[in-house]
Amino acid sequence: MSIKIEISFEEKQRFTQWWIWIFILLPLGIALYGCYQQLWLGTPMGNKPLSNNGLIIFTLFGIGFVFFFWINQLNTRIDPTGIHVHFYPYAKRSVAWGEIDHCQVIPYDFVGGWGVRLWTQFGTVYNVIGGKGLYVQLKNKKKFLVGTQQPEELERFLTELISLREVITE
Repeated sequence: MSIKIEISFEEKQRFTQWWIWIFILLPLGIALYGCYQQLWLGTPMGNKPLSNNGLIIFTLFGIGFVFFFWINQLNTRIDPTGIHVHFYPYAKRSVAWGEIDHCQVIPYDFVGGWGVRLWTQFGTVYNVIGGKGLYVQLKNKKKFLVGTQQPEELERFLTELISLREVITE
């Protein structure tokens, strides 16, 4: 008889910091204003204005940049099969429990920024915001860290999952 455990921890994180969005949207706002002023009103913007085509290309690039930043999302799923991380659109990683030597929720002071960071003291870091994450040490000595906004819930889930795994293997 086989027992199937249907529990999981799932977390989706996006860049929601207002100050980051100001830095992203402000240049786009200036470009859109420039398009309005130069293309709609017919008044060139600045002392050395871009050509109309250059202004349109610059504005489209700005719109694309905002869209690209908007679609960034860190999805974490932990279930009886392992730990699954997808930092869309950059990286995807799944690790089975059999490959894991140790994992725990830790505070960290990571100054390297957000996104996917390689070659840190924690190995590869997948981070959107905050200073707590799931640190994972693999049996092959590789390591990685996944940021979380739900550290207490994640700790409770890991404790429950470990307890269930011990009961099943006995």
